[in-house]
Amino acid sequence: MANTFLRQSLDTIGTSAETLYTVPSSKTSVIIGGLVSNTSNATCNATVTVTIGSDVISLIGTNTPIPANTALSFIDGKVVVQTTDVVKVTGSIAGALDAHLSYMEIDV
Repeated sequence: MANTFLRQSLDTIGTSAETLYTVPSSKTSVIIGGLVSNTSNATCNATVTVTIGSDVISLIGTNTPIPANTALSFIDGKVVVQTTDVVKVTGSIAGALDAHLSYMEIDV
């Protein structure tokens, strides 16, 4: 089994859910860090979810306010995600949010 540390980023996130990361086939991943930053001059609400099968799980709550020019960590500890699970980010102001995810992929 190979373990590989990786990262994924999105900038100028829109008001519709955008995919930050999808776990590839034959992989399990451990999310070890996640950050959403508001690069605008106004408070922007953020929603970060992971879709597991037909279930959508919120990682920070729905429409969590992030003050202007600040950032919020949305991972406290580690989160295990499996093949085809999807991490998505949505903002209330188009282009105001950037997101970064750090994770380790494990061959299964």
